[in-house]
Amino acid sequence: MEVRLKEALWEGEEVRWTGRPKHFPLLGPDSKNGILITWIISGLVLAAMVLFLVPQIASGSRSISESLVMAAVALFVPGILSVRPFLDQRCLEQNTLYAITNYRIIAIVKEDLLYLPVGKELRAAVENRADGCGNLCFGTAVGQPVRKSRTLAVLGLRDDDSRFLMQGLMFYHVEAPDQVMEHIACMEHIA
Repeated sequence: MEVRLKEALWEGEEVRWTGRPKHFPLLGPDSKNGILITWIISGLVLAAMVLFLVPQIASGSRSISESLVMAAVALFVPGILSVRPFLDQRCLEQNTLYAITNYRIIAIVKEDLLYLPVGKELRAAVENRADGCGNLCFGTAVGQPVRKSRTLAVLGLRDDDSRFLMQGLMFYHVEAPDQVMEHIACMEHIA
């Protein structure tokens, strides 16, 4: 990650702060309801498939292989949606690096480089505080619904004209977020 950050720096760009998301619970207050609803719906789809297919298999009107294909197709989307919270948590905790430089706000998520330019117009706020940590929101990510926090942290809010430049960016569950905001406030006076 640090190597990727060094490679991404522009000429004359200096890193002022780096950090990573701190460990957070899978079913945190920002995502608990959405995850539980997804799991309940996935369970209902699974139960419906079992109730639909078992009698057909028992009566011989449908083969087991045909039933497995139908079940796989019907359960694909609910299965992916059910696994996504685990993947997002792992991605954020293990494969994410945040940085503030004299030019940009940078998030490296997996190997993707996401950034916003630093300037006086940059909106920034600390949201969703818990256990001495908080989400640092930048640009259009400020004020977004809490349930979107992890998605914003992984994907950002992209600008239509650029693969890397974002309209909004979120540093998820960062320790001592007010101190990080002080770095940004100092930079705005310089810019």
